[in-house]
Amino acid sequence: MDKFILGVTGNIASGKSETARLLQQKGCALVDADVVAHELYGYDRTLVEQLAAEFGPDILMSNRALNRKKLGALVFGRPDAMATLNRIVHPALIQALRERIMSSRRVMNRLVLDAALIIELGFAKEVDYLVFVSASPEVRLARLMERSNLSEDDALRRIESQMPEESKIQHADFVIKNETTREYLQDQVDALWEELALREETPRAEREDEE
Repeated sequence: MDKFILGVTGNIASGKSETARLLQQKGCALVDADVVAHELYGYDRTLVEQLAAEFGPDILMSNRALNRKKLGALVFGRPDAMATLNRIVHPALIQALRERIMSSRRVMNRLVLDAALIIELGFAKEVDYLVFVSASPEVRLARLMERSNLSEDDALRRIESQMPEESKIQHADFVIKNETTREYLQDQVDALWEELALREETPRAEREDEE
């Protein structure tokens, strides 16, 4: 297949990261936006201090590093606080993602971007194909409570803080339903990979004309 960037997104506990890892096994570089953000908080002291000035010094640990858990507790379920966090962090995160994508593509032609906020960041236009990983709120709630040891109320706040699935799916080129087994997810990833191969056999200019 030709070189491409495949964006993988989905709401919390949908299984988007597992989907991205399965696609990585197909022969793609993987850029994990959460990992990039974590690294960003580690080296961008100006950003961290700006967050502390906005949300208070309690979000910092004794070594002045960001306590992401405490920050998350302050913003989940509070739209105004989440909007403020995004306003501060998103410009730096977008730049960091672009740099990571550029460096990764020097090594591999095909790349998977695993990011919950591809659409919210306005990053959908920077990928060639967008995959949305979907699961019902009930399934995601159960997964989130189990994996993160959260109460039902805390898990619901995290789920409800995100853009609804139906608003995101309309932006996707492909939708993967992930509510049952890992084997079923693997089957869907295999089918997606075959579809990508077929699409990439058609010159990109012809595909754009058809659209």
